[in-house]
Amino acid sequence: MSDLNQFRSKGPELLVELAQHTSETVREIIDIEPAVADQIGQAVANRMMQVWGGQNVYFPMGMVWKVSQRDREIFLEFDGRNHHELARKFGVSLQWVYSVVKRVRKEELDRMQGKLFDGEPDTDTGKKE
Repeated sequence: MSDLNQFRSKGPELLVELAQHTSETVREIIDIEPAVADQIGQAVANRMMQVWGGQNVYFPMGMVWKVSQRDREIFLEFDGRNHHELARKFGVSLQWVYSVVKRVRKEELDRMQGKLFDGEPDTDTGKKE
């Protein structure tokens, strides 16, 4: 019996499922041989066992992250005139689309501008050479 088959048959259910989901995800993302994806899945499961073995680990639903992803999609699909279409597509109110566009636009501007306006003095001014 191969190590992979032994892992699947005798490994803890949670780790076996983690390995399988990891393998499937890797194959969805990149073109890779199933056997290599399975090895990656098993390696991830083994690492989680080493890092968190014996602990109760809670996996959050990730709602904030999901909402953030959805909001980013709304912003990326926004063309200036499709508020109603986006509200229907994403199942949110028209007002929510307006607020998402405004908020994400501000986040993008802040990100692009960096620390230009954060009140920190310019480190190059006032120096004597």
